[in-house]
Amino acid sequence: MRFSTRVLLALIGAAVVTHGVLFALMYRTARDSLFREMRVQVANIASTGALSIDAAAHESIRGPEGAQTPAYEQLVRRARAIRDANRRSDIRVKYVYTARPNPAHPSGFEFVIDAEESAEERSLPGDPFPELTEPLRLDETRADERFSTDQWGTWLSASAPIRDASGNPVAVLGVDVSADVVRATLADLWWRGAGALGIAFAVAGGLAWLIYRWVRSPILEIERAVDRVGQGDYPIETHLANSEDFERVALALNTAARALRERETLKENLARIVGDQVAGRLALRSGNTGRSEAAGGDKAPVALLFAGFRDASERLTREAPDQAAKLIEELCAAVIEGVVEYGGEVVSFQRDGLLAVFEDEESRAAAGNAAVRAMRAAFKVRRQTEKLFWRWMAEDRLSERPWLGVSVDVPTTEGVEAGGVAGRVISIDGLTRELSIGVLASADIARAVASEMELRPAGRPGDTAVAVYGA
Repeated sequence: MRFSTRVLLALIGAAVVTHGVLFALMYRTARDSLFREMRVQVANIASTGALSIDAAAHESIRGPEGAQTPAYEQLVRRARAIRDANRRSDIRVKYVYTARPNPAHPSGFEFVIDAEESAEERSLPGDPFPELTEPLRLDETRADERFSTDQWGTWLSASAPIRDASGNPVAVLGVDVSADVVRATLADLWWRGAGALGIAFAVAGGLAWLIYRWVRSPILEIERAVDRVGQGDYPIETHLANSEDFERVALALNTAARALRERETLKENLARIVGDQVAGRLALRSGNTGRSEAAGGDKAPVALLFAGFRDASERLTREAPDQAAKLIEELCAAVIEGVVEYGGEVVSFQRDGLLAVFEDEESRAAAGNAAVRAMRAAFKVRRQTEKLFWRWMAEDRLSERPWLGVSVDVPTTEGVEAGGVAGRVISIDGLTRELSIGVLASADIARAVASEMELRPAGRPGDTAVAVYGA
């Protein structure tokens, strides 16, 4: 996963966690605040309603027969008025009732007044009051700290004392609000909060995306620059203006790329000079001008072989970066194996390939011995590398077969004086891909090996600058 993608996911994750925790805390705080507010409202309804109840008339109602008295009917109408006045959108009272102490019942209280119209749900004077989780208190106004449940449902209840003319509590007025109403209010609060949370997530996601784009741009630029360096294209001007930190990275990358380019240039020049010097000394030592006649002329005791594997190394670096060094090493080993098998000596490695020298180690009477061995080594190198390429493709390390050409030439004193024996060999190698011929040789080599193998002319008609023959 890319670093910029991890940054995006980290930002989104941080937004989700922080907003989620904040929402949970705010919702819990709001829920508790709303519940306390509703408790206060229910308690106020109970205390205000209790003030409107005539304690003397209330005490006159005794037993079920008390429900037939005018005082009972008057108190019931009063209780219903309290109930109906508090059935609003913000709160809805379900039951209003009164109770007084009665030690004969387990709860210690009995019903007196019930505002309910339904005979099935209405309690009569003297009916036992149910036992509650939070029992009634005769001496104070109170509201439940949590929902309570009885045979009629789940409620948020409150009660307030009904006092006689002397101020003594003789009964309580109870008010019940259905838990469904409270839960609906809390659910509405939750959905409003969830909607706000969703908007916050969307805004946070948009900001995270902008930050991701801001971070991703310089990272991609660095990645492209590093890829070019890995492929041998050394950039020296990478500018990242997003921040001072990225600009420092760009300056460091430019410095490293410049140093690598200078080192590569020095290495190439050194390899070319070494190759030219070695080949030149061999040419001077043999006294060979490199111009053998087709029949009976001078021998060619020295030959140069160049295997150009730049395309292969670039493809390996691009398609198998983790294994590129090992695979390029295996490729070089295959080339060296073919060179050494036919008595060649590796002169130098260059960025474009490998340069080897074949010298006549036997009697000079053997015409073209070095050139013949160089050509046979060239064929061996081609076979070995082709096998490698096909194997790597079968192993999915390469998507297609790279190009590797092999060229063979002779060192000449004219070439040394012109400053480019190795350059001449590399120029011939450049034609291998252009002409799509795996092994090319100069005209001098073709004449030197004519007695043992036949090479056909491969250059463009009329091209006399570099006359090449292919096999």
